Amino acid sequence: MGMGGTGGGGGRGRIAQGTLSEINVTPMVDVMLVLLVIFMVASSVEAARISREAETLRQVASEEIAAKAATDENQVPVDLPKLKADKIAAGSKAGKPVVSFDGDRKVWLDKELLVDCKAKAVDACLDGFEAGLQHSSRGKGLRDAHLRADRRLDYGLVLALMARMRRVGIEHFGLVSEEPLGR
Repeated sequence: MGMGGTGGGGGRGRIAQGTLSEINVTPMVDVMLVLLVIFMVASSVEAARISREAETLRQVASEEIAAKAATDENQVPVDLPKLKADKIAAGSKAGKPVVSFDGDRKVWLDKELLVDCKAKAVDACLDGFEAGLQHSSRGKGLRDAHLRADRRLDYGLVLALMARMRRVGIEHFGLVSEEPLGR
């Protein structure tokens, strides 16, 4: 009997050892489900935030396009240099006349043609600019203006026009450029 008791105890020990060697996966599944729920909630919150930012960017872009279209319809088509520079406040440039020097070597004051320099020498062109400015109703007594010069024009010609602008009394003028596309 003593031996049967010992053998029986040994048998139970083997069963207990077999049970301990198995892995209990229930806590691991619980942790994985909690992590899944956390990631699902976090991704939906992030998607909502991205959607709000995208809508804000669309509104800003449409406002900029509308503002650019409003200003472009009043200007002579000029291929401006593309540079990254600080923007001028919209209020500071409102009402300032624009002197445009297009790729066909025509000089404009807003939409009014002052002189066509295509077949003229530089001095004759600049003399024509002065005369055209004096005959223009908006050009008389002009002190401030913006200069838009096509980037294909000769650098010396643009500088000569700037010097002539100062000579006729336009003391303050800014050069206009466009922003590069990569911005």
